[in-house]
Amino acid sequence: QDAEKLAGEELAWKEVKDAVNEVRYPKSKEEWEQVLARCQNLLSSNMGHLPDTNIYQLKMLDCAMDACINLESWEEALYYGSRTLGPYRLYYPGFHPLRAVQLMRVGKLQYSQDMFPQALETLKEAYNIMKVTHGADHSLMQALMEIKEQCEAIMRTQ
Repeated sequence: QDAEKLAGEELAWKEVKDAVNEVRYPKSKEEWEQVLARCQNLLSSNMGHLPDTNIYQLKMLDCAMDACINLESWEEALYYGSRTLGPYRLYYPGFHPLRAVQLMRVGKLQYSQDMFPQALETLKEAYNIMKVTHGADHSLMQALMEIKEQCEAIMRTQ
């Protein structure tokens, strides 16, 4: 897996690594916009030079997703979030809580875009991991079951 973590052109991933390390948690909308612009810039300039499995590229995708969520750019957040799922499966195999949370986040974004069948699949995958890692009484699990049920209800009426 170590080869995967640093796959791609070294110059490209070192630049992304530095950028990831520079990002402090933004407090204002303007700061989030700056973070997103930086992420977008690096992600587009490294297209074809860095695979999403590169650990720094993955952190950059996560960062872009967070920025989009904070700026309420749901469609773009989903684009970045979807790109993280393959690498997350690779690095957090089996029943891993981080993967469950990421699946839930992407599932909620799919739901927000009216992609109900995809959302349901993603949320089910999150649910199957989370019932093992978090347990049925956990607040995240409650929230997950709620959105999963809403999704199922919408699909029944369609």
